[in-house]
Amino acid sequence: MKFSHGFAARVAVATAGGLILAGTAGAAFAAEQPYGDSDVDVNVNIAPVDGPGTLSLTVAGTSTSLTENKETGDPSLRQFDGSLPQVTVTDTRDPASVSTDLAWYVLGQASDFTGSAGTISAGNLGWTPKVLDPADGLVAEGPQVDTVEDADPDGFGNNVGLKDKELLYLTTNSSDLLQAGGKSWSASADLVLKTGTDVAPGSYSSTLTLSLFEDVVN
Repeated sequence: MKFSHGFAARVAVATAGGLILAGTAGAAFAAEQPYGDSDVDVNVNIAPVDGPGTLSLTVAGTSTSLTENKETGDPSLRQFDGSLPQVTVTDTRDPASVSTDLAWYVLGQASDFTGSAGTISAGNLGWTPKVLDPADGLVAEGPQVDTVEDADPDGFGNNVGLKDKELLYLTTNSSDLLQAGGKSWSASADLVLKTGTDVAPGSYSSTLTLSLFEDVVN
């Protein structure tokens, strides 16, 4: 246990005084009783912050787990499903201070799954984003990102997994969103990991990094 220098000094002084008292009137000191008790309420009134406010990101949880889904209908693959903890963007800025050409967005990128049995590429992890607070269409989710194990019949190139930064959700105009009212907007995502049937059994872990950006919209 660590104490501040000031606290240690006070203890030393009190201890020294106690030794002197013990040498002169120890019995009387030990028998000392209070003549009454009185409580003091300590109150403080904290006013709202006056200032420009902030744009920030919070996530309702630091981990999530995927469980196997055996009803995929594809005998050549193993699939593991889960969900992303709720992600919330909060904006406490004065709407008048936010330029009309700004837009915020949240990106996610996963590291490779690693474990004692080996490594599974982040490309095997996909998601389907879903906005929980659309704010009359001012907040929108990003596109579904399929895994590298999925086909790409339309040629859109969505079967890349979360190996690189992918869009979770966004607003196209930060100022309009604030003007519409509200201070926070949330999203989540269905997560899916797909592997071959020959994947080595074991425990694997990946880190999904979520980042909030705001840029000028051209």
